[in-house]
Amino acid sequence: MKTIGTLAFGIFLLIFVAAAPAWAEDRKEESGAGQEDGKKLVLDKITVTETRYDNPVTPVDTRYGTQYNVVTEEQISEQNSYDFQSTLRDVPGVMFQSKNLMGSQTSHSLYIHGRGSSHPSSDIVVQFDGAPRYGGLFGQVLGDGIAVPTIGSIEVYKSPQPSQFGSGYAAVNILPKYMKKEGQEGILGLNGGSYGSFDENVSAGLKKGPFDVYASQSYTSTDGDRANSASHQQSLYANAGYQVTKEWRVRFLINQVNGTTEAPMPDRTPNAVNGVSWPGAERYKTDTLFATLTVSHEYERASGYLKGYWNDTTFDLLQELTNGNQYANGTGGLWSRQKVILYGARAKETLHLWQGGEILLGADLDMTTLKNTQQTYSGRAPTGAGAASVNGGKARRVWDFPDTRLVSPYIAASHTFGRPEGFHVTPSAGLRYFNHDEFENKTGPQAGLVVGYANTDLKLNYARGVNYPSPVVLMNFVRTDAPVANAEQYWKNIKPEVVDHYEASLTHSWPKMATVGATVFRDKGTDRFLAYMSGTIPTQFNDHIGHYEIEGLELSGTVTPVKDLEFFSAATWLTTEAKGSNGAQSDHIPYTPGFQFQAGAKWRFLKDFQIFADMQHLRNLYQGTFARSNTLNTTTLTAKDKLNDITLVNARISYRFDHAPLRLKDSDVFFAVNNIFNSDYEYAKGYPMPGTTFFGGFTLKFN
Repeated sequence: MKTIGTLAFGIFLLIFVAAAPAWAEDRKEESGAGQEDGKKLVLDKITVTETRYDNPVTPVDTRYGTQYNVVTEEQISEQNSYDFQSTLRDVPGVMFQSKNLMGSQTSHSLYIHGRGSSHPSSDIVVQFDGAPRYGGLFGQVLGDGIAVPTIGSIEVYKSPQPSQFGSGYAAVNILPKYMKKEGQEGILGLNGGSYGSFDENVSAGLKKGPFDVYASQSYTSTDGDRANSASHQQSLYANAGYQVTKEWRVRFLINQVNGTTEAPMPDRTPNAVNGVSWPGAERYKTDTLFATLTVSHEYERASGYLKGYWNDTTFDLLQELTNGNQYANGTGGLWSRQKVILYGARAKETLHLWQGGEILLGADLDMTTLKNTQQTYSGRAPTGAGAASVNGGKARRVWDFPDTRLVSPYIAASHTFGRPEGFHVTPSAGLRYFNHDEFENKTGPQAGLVVGYANTDLKLNYARGVNYPSPVVLMNFVRTDAPVANAEQYWKNIKPEVVDHYEASLTHSWPKMATVGATVFRDKGTDRFLAYMSGTIPTQFNDHIGHYEIEGLELSGTVTPVKDLEFFSAATWLTTEAKGSNGAQSDHIPYTPGFQFQAGAKWRFLKDFQIFADMQHLRNLYQGTFARSNTLNTTTLTAKDKLNDITLVNARISYRFDHAPLRLKDSDVFFAVNNIFNSDYEYAKGYPMPGTTFFGGFTLKFN
């Protein structure tokens, strides 16, 4: 039924696209048009250090001494990305791991400057339209629940920034697509490639007067490069806005996504994790319904919004094969379902009460309702379940986690002395307060300083990141056969962990020609929390003795030597150290490469042809999980955990064309090759990634 509904929606959009020539011709300029984009222009005059470039390696500098990277819709298309994680492959200091040609799996899969390998944990917060959209129980990215055709652009915050996001050490915020310019458009995209891969998307939008609407349907699928490595995703999306007055606007967004990714069998026996050999093949299903309602306003000296959000996600983990045999043959494989409901509100106000000054005021309200159910195919009780309940002849156990509430108000202020074309100084400070109904309250301060002259800026900032445990740390306290009573006496003492982040960066730009930047940073984390997943009840839930540190240097640059030719590159060096209360020490953290290099080039030639090429290189990389086990210790990685160096080169050539009779404008056909040199690589031992793959297709844009 879901597939039929998706196809029906697609047919509707195709009709909408086909009707493009008959759309109304009167495109009178809207009195409020450009208000949202106009706001950014005004703020750019005040944010004297901010400069935007059309590549993912050059960071956007802010007046708070911080920076973030942006991946645009055009970049995503040039990279020929089919799943969420791959859209971030050219962002410096960011990497992902997979076992498939496309699709996403459970556990950790996205890493930013050494963050993200902890499990269970939500080190990295994934947001869509500024609201949480990730696995709220275990902290997974759940990339199958995010469809690439719904992405307008992506902001990547690689360090704690209390004035921009709350709990977590880093954040990825997806800005959804909507109609920004007066007029109408329709888009039809079809492409396919190696291993039965297929992608289609249909979208249409209209902006007329105070009203705008954008809707899309997409379906992405692949058979995978080997058995049990297929992936499928379908998405329905709509985003509508109405300019109520010159200053006030209301916007509603809704998105339903259904995704499935299979995990293949390893080609050799994988290493045991904490003495447990994981199943050989699994299947993951992610069904999510996401919605936001935003009321925003913009005046000369004040702008802001109030946003409500709802995220209803069901995530199934199906253990299906072991050594090539079905679990249902009597071996007792498990089916596990996570039911995650995230809902709440966001409020933010930006005040410009005096020349050169800015005040940010805001508050986030985040609520969770979480449940996990596990049962076997064979009818046997789940291992270690004790007195499991029986439902339909199948043994089952349930974890009914407590509902949680996190309120985090924040404030930040800055003032610019001087002028952007000359000497300028911008000091800033801010604070976010975290009030949690289950865990200890915390504060996250920040301070920054920008000193610059014309196009050269030195930025210094400090921030404290606060990472709250998800209720999964209570796992064995809340199951139906919990081994203890009055569990509150244990988890009330669990503290969120914190990291102190120090950063200095220097940037310089030659307008329309080149940019260079260098950033050094240091993260020092304390109070690492653990999760009671099984076994003996811990006597301590936070490590007050151990510590972990990450130090890094990041260089980036872009140059446009001649018109229509651009080069970009970035290099990141990371050193790590982790020490547990057991005295064990390690100078490696999983999926934290000692060296990472990304580079690319874009060349437009013969007027309508374009070549885009990029590469990623990872060195001194270790697999594994920074596990939050029942004992406070540091897992020492050894040579058997080290992965071979990874070097990937990809390219895409496209031809853009217009066709006035059909009202086609900026349409294109393309051919792309990933892993051009057929590199042999893997992100996990026993799971080789695909070799050279080929893709081709077209996009028709009706205007």
